[in-house]
Amino acid sequence: MIPLLLMAGFLGAGKTRFLTTLIPLLLERGLRVRIVLNDFENAKIDAARLGELDALVTPLNGECVCCGSLRELLDTLQAVPPDPGSVMLIEANGATETDELLGYLTTDTTLAHFTLPLQLTVIDAARWQKRWWNNGLEAAQATTATHVYLNWTDRLSADRRNAVEHSIRAVNARAEFTTPVAFAATLHHLVNAVRNVEPRETRGVAAAQRHGKGHTHPFGSMALPLPPLVARAPFLAFVQALPEAVVRAKGLVRFADQPADMFVWNRVPGRKKVQLDESSPHADAEPTALFIGVGMDLAELETRIATLHA
Repeated sequence: MIPLLLMAGFLGAGKTRFLTTLIPLLLERGLRVRIVLNDFENAKIDAARLGELDALVTPLNGECVCCGSLRELLDTLQAVPPDPGSVMLIEANGATETDELLGYLTTDTTLAHFTLPLQLTVIDAARWQKRWWNNGLEAAQATTATHVYLNWTDRLSADRRNAVEHSIRAVNARAEFTTPVAFAATLHHLVNAVRNVEPRETRGVAAAQRHGKGHTHPFGSMALPLPPLVARAPFLAFVQALPEAVVRAKGLVRFADQPADMFVWNRVPGRKKVQLDESSPHADAEPTALFIGVGMDLAELETRIATLHA
């Protein structure tokens, strides 16, 4: 399999700058580097800059890869041939909603030749949570990270750096703080761990989280069927009480008090209520629950869903 990395970070955080340091470190270790670079206008400019470092770069101009450019991204990834000894890096633009994108990357059955994704979030430490109405998006990009790189730390006092690290820990206690050198070593280890591993399973992740001897992948995703009808109040309570390890949860549901209608349900981080939207699904659509997270107890989720019958 090929290690898959999603690189996120708010506008101007320094993602491309990080890559210009990371790529030579990967090449020194004998790895081949593929990059999909998404930006609003200047993807080709940054792509040329990275291509000079001997990386194979595909630019995606336009909308975020979590929405408008998603199909183009998935088509690009699907076309990548099996290539042991390589890594696939996605540099998302600064407005990307990472939880949505991770949902597609972890469950799309055509991406089984990639590992479940790591996510590196690059953070401008000097401006962390000083972006007014965009603070929520910046924090959300950190919430789903497996690794965090603090950029522009030379501008900070020791107190400010400690405060930033503490604030990031408050939204994501699982992420590992890293550097380009340390992260290059992480990817090198992952390449060797999955070099001869067969394509991953994409239905559930109990088997998919392990990618070789001694290597357990942090991310997981699981789609579970819901009962045909559920009682509204217990279901909403179940979703609200999902453990912190679940960073994304959504699906389709029918309620016993309104059985003719299907709803899209969505647990949005930071909101007190579960979002419900009436849906007109395909005729064969069934009630389901999709969970994405780090270190999830899958058996516990299955057990709790089994108690939701109306």
